[in-house]
Amino acid sequence: MSSYFTTTTTVTTTTALPPTITLPEILTILHDPALMLTINPLLKSATPLPTPSIHAFYKTVPASLKPSSATSIEQIPVFSVVEAASPSSSSQGTAPGEEQEQNTWRGTWSKRFIPDELTYETSMQHTPSGMFAITHAPLGVHSVTTWTVTHNKNGDGFVLEKEGKVTSNRMLMGFIRTTLQESYDRLARDFVVLLQREVGKKRERGKGEKEKEKEKVIVEQPAAEELVEAVTVT
Repeated sequence: MSSYFTTTTTVTTTTALPPTITLPEILTILHDPALMLTINPLLKSATPLPTPSIHAFYKTVPASLKPSSATSIEQIPVFSVVEAASPSSSSQGTAPGEEQEQNTWRGTWSKRFIPDELTYETSMQHTPSGMFAITHAPLGVHSVTTWTVTHNKNGDGFVLEKEGKVTSNRMLMGFIRTTLQESYDRLARDFVVLLQREVGKKRERGKGEKEKEKEKVIVEQPAAEELVEAVTVT
């Protein structure tokens, strides 16, 4: 929503997801707020806020983006997030095969105004086809990012469609626009990395559990000699 003093910019990304990953696996990741926050290479901490702070957060959120009842709002997690000034000073390490970029998906505009740590509040709500995140940042910057998973019309698997709407004062938006599209593109790529890593880990755990179950069945089955002996006695 724009006014004389504020303006809104919208950016979109469309990212093909690995065709071997299923829709339930994709939604499991999108519906895990704590895990989604770890995509951020600058993350130092993410602290869940208490109920009064949740209500304060949603007080300024449009009715179309929040439940109608106070009880339902209380069930939505809201986090106070602290970001480091650079990836090297954050608590998130670099996983094998991954490369952290100094120019992170947040965009370099923030360094002009917030050179040190950045603290903001963010909340994520599930949808049947993904989720949307609402963020209240310093300097009056607000954003709503919608993540939607759809079938890939040009091939197998699914596509992630992401729409980001960022609102700020008009002067600041001039800086934000310079890196906004690039930042959202990078965020989409980082999500694919997270998705592949987490799905791979879960599948490996599943294989291990199946192997243990097979071993258990084999151990519990009587040996052939025992079966023959039992038949003879009978």
